Amino acid sequence: MSNEIWKQEKGWLAGYTEDRDLIRRIKRYKKDWAIQADYFKHGKLKAVQFRIPIIQRRSAERMFGVKASE
Repeated sequence: MSNEIWKQEKGWLAGYTEDRDLIRRIKRYKKDWAIQADYFKHGKLKAVQFRIPIIQRRSAERMFGVKASE
């Protein structure tokens, strides 16, 4: 499973994950994290990219298990 976080534009982070359990947790508890892109392979959901407010960077890093990159 692959998880990544990187800085987008000012005030926003992007988070990418292929972990289905993490996707479910984010959809359930982080209503202010918008889905930016869905990735499908052979008609099945492969990964999701979220748009995350920068003020929630630490929370995102803990959930994704990685540090934000530049």
